[in-house]
Amino acid sequence: MTLRRAGTAAPTSWRTLLAVLALIVATVVGGVAALQRQVRDRSLDSAAQSAAVLTALVIDRNLTLNDITASLHPANRAQLDTDVVLLSQHGRLTGLTIWALSDGQLVYVDPYHAYGEAPNRPPDAAFTDTGRTTATPVTDPDSGADLLEVTHPYDVNGDDDPDALAVIRVPSGDVDASIGRSLWMLYAGGLFVLLVALGAVWQVRRRQLDQDHAAMHDVLTGLGNRELLRRAAGTALPAATAEDPAALLLLDLNGFKSVNDGFGHSAGDQLLCTVAERMDLICPAPASVIRLGGDEFAVLLPATGLDGALAVARRLAAAVCEPVPIDGGRVRVGVSAGAAVAPHHATELSALLHCADIAMYQAKRTDSGVLAYQPETSEPASDTKVVAP
Repeated sequence: MTLRRAGTAAPTSWRTLLAVLALIVATVVGGVAALQRQVRDRSLDSAAQSAAVLTALVIDRNLTLNDITASLHPANRAQLDTDVVLLSQHGRLTGLTIWALSDGQLVYVDPYHAYGEAPNRPPDAAFTDTGRTTATPVTDPDSGADLLEVTHPYDVNGDDDPDALAVIRVPSGDVDASIGRSLWMLYAGGLFVLLVALGAVWQVRRRQLDQDHAAMHDVLTGLGNRELLRRAAGTALPAATAEDPAALLLLDLNGFKSVNDGFGHSAGDQLLCTVAERMDLICPAPASVIRLGGDEFAVLLPATGLDGALAVARRLAAAVCEPVPIDGGRVRVGVSAGAAVAPHHATELSALLHCADIAMYQAKRTDSGVLAYQPETSEPASDTKVVAP
């Protein structure tokens, strides 16, 4: 049996869950951005240190303090050129210049740039980052290739005071590949965290929906319960007007106790489920079909007047009175129903239930089937009496 779960949804903390999810997303995005910066900085630092070691080895082999402070010996220059050419052929560097920090004079420029326009002063890092090796992404003006420019202050005589500034340019391909791999892993990890967070929020939301549904629905029949009726009425009744009323039907099964006593409670439960399914199928989509308890049901009909409510009650009574197959046999029950309309009869749910209850018991006493509440007389007027088939 599949029932339409109609009615007003219970208020849940879904806005809080969305806020929590947004906070998690912001935290993850912020964390990924911070880690991304760290990855780039560490990759650049690693490249800078590697280039610094390479440059220091070249300087150690070929330069003396006199080469820095006075003039570069031709033999040392030739050896430097040889080392730079070999390193360039192996893709380890693309250019090298060495500056004297004492007077800012250019000591050495590699053979590839020796005949071009040589810089006339060391980089600003020589003055702002003395003693610190730095790496900066640059673009080769000739080839347009991406490079790393590493500035490395170097202590030639070992007195802990930098004497020279080596500026080495190296290809950035390895560094870019390392950064790319690290960032891919970082993004994958961030996405995984977001998916886990989204799954957790979804599970919490589903649990809330299940709890809300259980709080508003009858366990046996799947129809709404009193809580659902209260919430639905909280929306429908305040909106009801004389031109656009809302109706409430109260229905009680006649002969249900005999089915329970004669066939057992299991048969009674089966009968209630069948009745609930029939009622749920007949009622219009905006209606809230409610099991109040036992064999008593209610139907809230928004935007429905008295004539429409009685028509619905008549269809419900006809459907419920159809035989129900149970344990190889067939049983049938009758229906007594009362109808009340807001705001004509009452504007509050409790008062409207009371009016419909009076009409229902009047219908039961008079065996009338379906009656509308009449506040003026104890007996309903003949033009509002509807006898169910």
